[in-house]
This record gives sequence, structure tokens and C-alpha cells, in this order.
Amino acid sequence: MFKNIYKGFTVGQIEAVLNTVTAAGGIDALLRGDLEVRPKPFPFAKNEHGHWILTLTGFDLTGAEEIDRLKAHGFRVGDYATQCLMSTMPDSYDANHRLSGAKTYNVVIVPGKEVKENRTTANLRAYAEKFGYQKPLAGIMPRVREAVSDKQLEEMGIVYTAGLHDPIKDSDGGPDVLNSHRYGDGRWLSAYWDIPGYQWNDNGAFVFVVPE
Repeated sequence: MFKNIYKGFTVGQIEAVLNTVTAAGGIDALLRGDLEVRPKPFPFAKNEHGHWILTLTGFDLTGAEEIDRLKAHGFRVGDYATQCLMSTMPDSYDANHRLSGAKTYNVVIVPGKEVKENRTTANLRAYAEKFGYQKPLAGIMPRVREAVSDKQLEEMGIVYTAGLHDPIKDSDGGPDVLNSHRYGDGRWLSAYWDIPGYQWNDNGAFVFVVPE
């Protein structure tokens, strides 16, 4: 008779677990301690707050150079992301968002599900500030796109990562922030509108930096 801890599982599911253990070395090996059952590791380490952490290096690239670099490595750059990277307006990428060459940036990725409601950019930034995080430069997002694959996004349980940097106006005048998104048809660097009051979906995560 199975104990109550197994009452949520069918006999077929329990048999499948036993078959998996048998294929991996057997129940005897498990009981002897020769076989270990461990949780599947996350793609990236987490800090004490449970947020994914990355260490990225800046390359001091212009927006045009970022596009060339990404495309040369097989990434796809959306139209609005291209407009942000190529902007010549006062809030442009080149004027405000380039990373320093060879500088190391400590980056955190915060799941949107942690903020249960009223998931605006302002509230997400305020939430991040509780942990000592700061808004990133837009230049962080091409590096995040390169560092985090679509498969890893899926393993992390998120559809997109968005950098909540100061917006860059696109050619329509809309304020955009850069993001990486797993659309299923390529590794995209895209851009989303970031208008005041806009509510972000909870199936994404948000990129911030840890100050030095």
C-alpha cells in the first residue's frame, strides 16, 4: 500500500519512476548510495534572492556594430530593435547606452512572476531596488541575448527577458526597451514599447545590474 505522499500519482507514473531508476542502475544501487537522484540544475547560478546571475563583458560597440556582431553569429534583430540601435536622436543607443570596453557587468534576471500584480516598469524597478539592483544600459541586452539561449530561456520557464533601461524612441516616436525573445523561428533581439502604465506579462523576466 502506497503512503499518502504518493496519493497524487497514478500507479503508471510510479511504475515509470521505478523503470527510470532501474535503467539508471537499479533500486539496489539507489539504496546502497551508489546512485544519486538530484534536481536538474538551472542553466545559471542564483544569488541569495533566488535571481539568476550572469557576468558579462562590455565591448564598447556602436549600435550598428552590435547589429553586425549579432547577425554574424546567427542572431536575428527585429525592426524596432534595429531602429533603437541605429537611432540618432538625443536618447539614442550610441549616445547613452554603449557598454565600456572590457568592463565586467554583474547582471541579474528577475522572474516577472515575483511581482503578482500591477507589473509596470516603474513597479518592477522599485521591486528591484529593494535588492540593491539598478536599471541597466540598453547595451546589456545584446550581451544577454548572446549569453542566454532560447533553450535556456525555456528551461528557466520564461519566454522573454527585457532590459528595463531608459527607453529609446523608435522611428514612430514610441519609447522602446530591448529584449530577447524565443519566438521559435530564430534567436531574436527585439524591442517592446514601454509606455507609462504598460503592464508586463508574467511569463518573462527582467534584467538589472548589480552596482560595483
